[in-house]
Amino acid sequence: MKTSPELQLKDLTAMTPHRSLLLAAVIGSGLLTAGCLAGTEDGVRPIDDVGLESLELGDHGTNSLGTDDFHEHADMLWEAADLSINAPENTAVAALLADTGSRTLAYAIRCALPQGTKGPGGHAGWGHLKTTASWATRGLTLSEKLDLFTCMIVNINPKETPVEIRLTGDSITSNGMSYFNSINFNIEEALWVARLSDTGEREYIVWPLDEIVLPCPNTYMSLLTRTCTSGDNPGDAIPGCNVEMRSTPDTDCTQNPVTKNWSCLGRPAIKTWLSTLKVIAAGPKDCNVP
Repeated sequence: MKTSPELQLKDLTAMTPHRSLLLAAVIGSGLLTAGCLAGTEDGVRPIDDVGLESLELGDHGTNSLGTDDFHEHADMLWEAADLSINAPENTAVAALLADTGSRTLAYAIRCALPQGTKGPGGHAGWGHLKTTASWATRGLTLSEKLDLFTCMIVNINPKETPVEIRLTGDSITSNGMSYFNSINFNIEEALWVARLSDTGEREYIVWPLDEIVLPCPNTYMSLLTRTCTSGDNPGDAIPGCNVEMRSTPDTDCTQNPVTKNWSCLGRPAIKTWLSTLKVIAAGPKDCNVP
């Protein structure tokens, strides 16, 4: 059953004026389809010396975890991270495994465990994160859990359509992204952080970056759609998704002068990059492809 625009606004604008302003625009114009890839003739230009963005060169992922799946299982995953993922007494992992239609645990293992390491259910790690490998033997610290949830939020979209992205950041490994591949993923998309609010709630802050925002002004709405709308009931907002779009990376974020990676609001950010080749294939007039 579809929720009303008033309920959507109440669910997603409770925390900050940033979100209130954005959601008013979203509801006024209609929620857009997932993702925002702009064509190069609209003004997107390649980044010089892409390999210098991160000394680790980043990692290669695909954001195809369903929004409904993740948000419905996020509390369970948070609980699962309190103990080793392999601990027999980890009942939250057992519950995630029992929901055979969910891919939340599989994506958590992709993010957290080293490349090729098998976790429960036979799911293999892709080694995206270099801060969470110890989940195989112990529970994660709060900082490590937030790294995991940052990795999870960048990997969701309501259409569950695999979209190839590049990930960089101080928490990201270099698995799967050679220099020669990284130069194809040279369009800066956004900075992402998971954190706890002042009241202890999980929340996700996203800063879309100018290289996408300038040629594609609806990026804010498009990224919100990608992270906060239902694939099961297209167009519906997911209550309590707690994603906030901000336009203030200059004041909220700082760049490490050595690694060139970013921290935002005191947390290591994950930066997402889009592929020049994929953007060109999408066409310059469509800012709403998944």
